Amino acid sequence: MSENKQEATLPDSALADAPLVEHEVIATRGNIHRWIEPWYGAYAILGALASGLAVISIPLVITAGGGSATGIGCTIAAQNIGALFAPFWGAVADRTRAYRMVFFLGFILIALGFAGLSSLRGLDAWTGCAFLIGFGTGASNTVASLFVVEFAPKAEWGQRISWMQTFNALGSVLGMAVAGLLAPHFGTLLAALLVIPALILGNRGLPVPSSRFHVARPHLRPAEWMHLMHRGGPNAASVVAHLHRLRLSDLAALRGAVSSRFGMFLLSWFLFSLAVSSFSSLYPVLMQKNFSVSVAQSALLMSIATALSIPLYNVAGRLIGRRGPTAVLGLGIAGRVVGLAGLGAVGFLHLPGAIVPVFILFGLYQGIWPLLSVASNDLAAELAPFGEGAAMGLFNAVAAIASAAGAIAGGVVADRFGYPAVSLFAAIGVGAAFACVVALGRRSNRVAASA
Repeated sequence: MSENKQEATLPDSALADAPLVEHEVIATRGNIHRWIEPWYGAYAILGALASGLAVISIPLVITAGGGSATGIGCTIAAQNIGALFAPFWGAVADRTRAYRMVFFLGFILIALGFAGLSSLRGLDAWTGCAFLIGFGTGASNTVASLFVVEFAPKAEWGQRISWMQTFNALGSVLGMAVAGLLAPHFGTLLAALLVIPALILGNRGLPVPSSRFHVARPHLRPAEWMHLMHRGGPNAASVVAHLHRLRLSDLAALRGAVSSRFGMFLLSWFLFSLAVSSFSSLYPVLMQKNFSVSVAQSALLMSIATALSIPLYNVAGRLIGRRGPTAVLGLGIAGRVVGLAGLGAVGFLHLPGAIVPVFILFGLYQGIWPLLSVASNDLAAELAPFGEGAAMGLFNAVAAIASAAGAIAGGVVADRFGYPAVSLFAAIGVGAAFACVVALGRRSNRVAASA
């Protein structure tokens, strides 16, 4: 990585002329030895912990400890709030140049959170431990992205971030599958122990600053910013949001943004994130109590649906090129409305032998995510009324806040009206988001016609 460090310190003018290399959202070809670093294994483990084991094990630990659905929602909300501190970790890395320390500290915080969930009881302990998991995830994820942007040539960003995302997605799939086979407390204990190999792998090949004052801030032209966002997926979002954090000067533009197309998009994504979180935060418990689907089956179902959806990231990129991000986002949201409404109907009707439609409906719900991810990132960049990075930071913050609120709302709905009502509640919320996207599409068509 020494050559990468030297190239990354070139002047902005030289980096601005770096050619854009066309590639795919999820890396599927090319000389992998050029793009993959040993520490990507640690990033795969981060996916297994944050997007795999946590999703399945945390709700089950709370249920096994006598907690309510509202308790599950509050705990997942605490995890989401912890992840909101990602910009804080980026600022720490900027000021101290302690990239490796922040990366490893994130894993240690995650280990403490999972270890606490395995041994402690009570809502206060659960929420505190979940906060540590989200807090640590924000640290490791942000700095992992910076290891690419700060220390690799601009022309390599997309491929490297694509491969990072591939490792992270595969780790998530394996984490979900393993979590379903383990007792909840053993699953959280295993998650804490997995940090040890993550630290070992993370220590191999990580770049370090050439000096305390190493600051690589290459200027991103709009076309380059869009290229990175389109091809890099969620990890590129954290990179660019860090490079262009929301500033006080940007707040003056927020008033006008509320009534703009960007504001309508944010409203739709807020409603969507809130509704989806109300369902997903309860997922393994909901499947068990509502459809008599075992934890092992629900975890395997989620992991298979996620694995099969990975190629859709590249399909989404091509669809956006032909139809535009608004149409693709609407298609993805419509798919989730069908999945959630169908699950709610099956849950209320208690149909015999309904396991097959349940699997199909959830497969649709989970598998459509790549379309939503790529299209939403594209729209956030395209509609930004001020700095694109600041807009992406606001977009991510809105999603995190809505997810935290949705987790609590889902728990309250389950406790008061039963688990079948959660799917219908989520379907209504996603339906409202779909209506906003339809209105956004019509407004965009009028703007295009007038232009």
